[in-house]
Amino acid sequence: MPDVYGTILKAIHPHLGARAETVLEEGLKHLGKRPSELTPADGAHLLKGLVYRELQARMRPEEARRLVEGVLAQIEGQGTRLAKLEQGLKRFGLYVDWPEVARLRALVNRLRQAPDPGLLAEGEELLEALEEKWEEALLRQAQDLAHLEEALERVRHLGGPKVRRLESLVETLRQAQAEGVLAQAEVERARGLALELRKFLESSAVKAPTLPEIVFETQETPPETPSSHPTDVFLTVEEASQLEGELIVDLEALSQEASQRILALEVEEEKRRLEELLSRYAPLVERATVSPLLAEVQALLDAGTPVGEKLKALEEAFQEAERNLRAEKRARLIQLEEALRLLSLPEEAKLPLQRALQLAEETLEEGGYPDLLPLEEELRRLEAEARRKAEEEKRLLQEKEALVEELKEKGEAFRPLLEELQALPPEALPQRLPEVRARYAELLKAQGEEAALRAKLTQAAKALEALKSEALALGLKEKVAEAETLLAQGGLPDLGALQKSLEEAKAQARQEALLELGRLQALAERFRGFGGEGVLRAIAEEKGKPLPDPTPIARALEALKRRMEAKREELTTRLTAFFQSYLRLEGFQSETNRRLRALLPVLKSAQEKLPRLGPQGLLQVEKTLGQAEALLRELEKEREAAKAVLQEIRGEDLEALLGVFDQGRAPTQASPLRKEASPPEGQDDLSPLRLPGVEVLGYLGEALPLPREPLEALVRALDQLDKSLGQTRGPAAILLGEKALVLAPQKGRTLVALLEKPSLSAFLLELAS
Repeated sequence: MPDVYGTILKAIHPHLGARAETVLEEGLKHLGKRPSELTPADGAHLLKGLVYRELQARMRPEEARRLVEGVLAQIEGQGTRLAKLEQGLKRFGLYVDWPEVARLRALVNRLRQAPDPGLLAEGEELLEALEEKWEEALLRQAQDLAHLEEALERVRHLGGPKVRRLESLVETLRQAQAEGVLAQAEVERARGLALELRKFLESSAVKAPTLPEIVFETQETPPETPSSHPTDVFLTVEEASQLEGELIVDLEALSQEASQRILALEVEEEKRRLEELLSRYAPLVERATVSPLLAEVQALLDAGTPVGEKLKALEEAFQEAERNLRAEKRARLIQLEEALRLLSLPEEAKLPLQRALQLAEETLEEGGYPDLLPLEEELRRLEAEARRKAEEEKRLLQEKEALVEELKEKGEAFRPLLEELQALPPEALPQRLPEVRARYAELLKAQGEEAALRAKLTQAAKALEALKSEALALGLKEKVAEAETLLAQGGLPDLGALQKSLEEAKAQARQEALLELGRLQALAERFRGFGGEGVLRAIAEEKGKPLPDPTPIARALEALKRRMEAKREELTTRLTAFFQSYLRLEGFQSETNRRLRALLPVLKSAQEKLPRLGPQGLLQVEKTLGQAEALLRELEKEREAAKAVLQEIRGEDLEALLGVFDQGRAPTQASPLRKEASPPEGQDDLSPLRLPGVEVLGYLGEALPLPREPLEALVRALDQLDKSLGQTRGPAAILLGEKALVLAPQKGRTLVALLEKPSLSAFLLELAS
């Protein structure tokens, strides 16, 4: 194993000095290891984290990045790092609609052909982003699964082929979640079914087939033997699909309350679908064909209004925008390739851009979105280089002609130099002209023309001073020093060559800055909704400058990373406190607790995934945890109110009521309880509620085989509970053993029903209708 600690320290010490050891000691303390125990993976973690942040404070981000990539190449071989990328591609290769997977596939294919430290580093960053995206998607799938399991419990008693299909899909999703596999198609089908069945459940005005249990047969006619079930319906498998049509709800036939509940279900589902669209098509939200419709859909959903077909239209707009974007990038790639072909530069100078264009084309073919801005900038740099080359040739010819004319005016001592200069071919001027210029200066000094020499030296010194600050800022310190030394010795420096080097350095610095900004932009995209929008705007502004500076962008992203870690710690604390608080309340049964229990698997999964989640995942956890905390507070209020109810009911009244239930459980006492209050002759408005299993049914105050005073005390206590919670109650069900007592406000009176527990769901459904 290589000396990871020594390799890193040796590489960063020239840049950080004594601070290098301090930074590494801090990293070792965080890892809990000694220097000799550092593995290449540990070294990569330190280099990409603490060391890179420290280097950014001392040098430009692109320089820090190159240094880190170089050290990574030393401590981890190309083959090992490429193998990790291949393993990652194998894991995520199934998700073909993820642009990051397309780019990673193109990178791996290129790296198999030839090593490239820059592409290797990009692939590792892509793999890290994919890990985050996968964890966040699994968290969303856990939320979907919790929602579907809750919905299934609500509709299971309805039975029928749709419920059975929903059960099958939910089981498939449970297995996928346990295996860490995303099953988005199954999620969409299951949520569509769940919404349809929930609307059916909320509505009593549903136009749907009311067929009894269906027996699927492959024959065209019923069997000849008489069926023991005269209501069985026989049909072919081909006809079975007709029974799976959408359940149509006539909202006009419903009460306002029922209509509002159904609309709320539709809005909730449409909001979730919109979130999925925004997550999938995030790079396209600002396209002209998308943004107006997106704003309209968001406004309607925020107002609680279902958008219906507008959501489908928005998805189609996203798909069209994606096709248009790919077409635009493909057309632009063709333009870039043609422009590069026409450049009058040596093929070796054009080869890096040719390879980058091919990689961009492969990324596009794989389904990704290649960033063409750095390629366009590289083409502009090459075009500028071609122009500089032509201008340099022109400048050298002009300088040669000017020097020839000047030498012609001098004496015989300058003639050999004149003839030598006139004989120089154009291609020899870059190498020979500086030599001729130096010999000319020596001749001037030898011939006593020091005034003319001083004038030339003064002019050259002024020109050098004008270039010096910019040249030093761009790393041309050695060239400036050479020119200054030559001036000090009385020679004439080639300032034209220095100017050319300066232009090349500016173009190279801009290209490197744009590449770094592109990398930072990919990172900032992951922070959307977490403060990344401001960084993205700053990146767009910086790209428009003649010489962009990635340093403030890198610092802003580091601040976002620190904020993300603080949010992670906060959520860890809140989740721990939530589960501790819930332990005290989990035994209290209510509708609120049922809703809260549906969120528990999601929050437990979030607690386990929290160290690996990125910004979007943390935002999801915070949203879900906020909902759970609100329900927990509501549950606490309900428990306190229930305590008050129990204190309000006199102990002897409660014992009398429980005594009746105990009698109802004894077979010898069962028959008297089945005597229901006799309705007025010819007017039995409770007949739809006289279901199997209903033992007592009537209104409080009538002759019921139940003690009146405990029931009235219970109703008063429930009224106080309503008042304390600020709600209007519907039917209240009290479960005691195998019996259920229902107290329901109806037509200004209180309906009382005592029934067997298995009949409760059907009774409540009939009561709601």
